[in-house]
Amino acid sequence: MDKKLALDTLISITNHNLGFTPTSPTEFNNLALSIRKKTGREISISSIKRLWGYVTYDGFPSVTTLNILAQFNDYRTWAAFLLSDAVNTFDSDSGFMAESVVNADNLNNGDRILLTWSGEKSCEIEYISHQRFRINKSHNIKLKPGDTFTLHTISIGLPIYITNICRGDERFPAYIGAKKGGIVSISLIPR
Repeated sequence: MDKKLALDTLISITNHNLGFTPTSPTEFNNLALSIRKKTGREISISSIKRLWGYVTYDGFPSVTTLNILAQFNDYRTWAAFLLSDAVNTFDSDSGFMAESVVNADNLNNGDRILLTWSGEKSCEIEYISHQRFRINKSHNIKLKPGDTFTLHTISIGLPIYITNICRGDERFPAYIGAKKGGIVSISLIPR
């Protein structure tokens, strides 16, 4: 893959991880602050505007800028990103998921997981058994504490799909959460 296409892919991954595509000076400023907060390093707002095409630029960013953007997206360096599967599979219709995945078959009864996504949405779920979970806490979502449901896999960057939801005597066939930006974080809560 050529470097320009790889850069476009890294920017797409950044947009995906943010849950939106920055398009205004305020959003570029917020992205610069997020990058500094997460990596401890800075990309200037003018560089970010050039990367996102807000300002016309025919050059190519420095390796330092590329390294910082790669680190913001959890790659060690730009070179490591170029060697990753993400370069070849991010925009494809299908692919294997390798990291940041929780499979219900690998959980024990009583394991609790905190999920977060954009819009300050979150929930704490507890594994009951046989791919069944219960909502213990919810914030800004339609699921409520006490709801039980079936869930097979959770992955960062993808929506959450649950089925067979039970709320007391009510039944709901399915629920999709985090449609716009996918799950942002998955944290196993210590017992």
